[in-house]
Amino acid sequence: MTLQTNRPPGGARWDDVETGDVVHLRRGSVEYAGRVDDRTADGAVVWVLSDGGRRQLFHVGDGFELSVAAPEGASHADN
Repeated sequence: MTLQTNRPPGGARWDDVETGDVVHLRRGSVEYAGRVDDRTADGAVVWVLSDGGRRQLFHVGDGFELSVAAPEGASHADN
């Protein structure tokens, strides 16, 4: 079975997220942030490790919007 979409509205593509990326997941008032600890090859499932050491599994079908934080030291200036 093929997933219909790996991109919730307004979010990043789940299948583009890499191990080590800092991500933020949100569904309504539920929010979770941390670093991607592991993921499935198709990107449908990611395990996220919070700063407090809690590891949580998320599936693209759970309805979370996923966003990836800009890498540390990244410049947003177009000078």
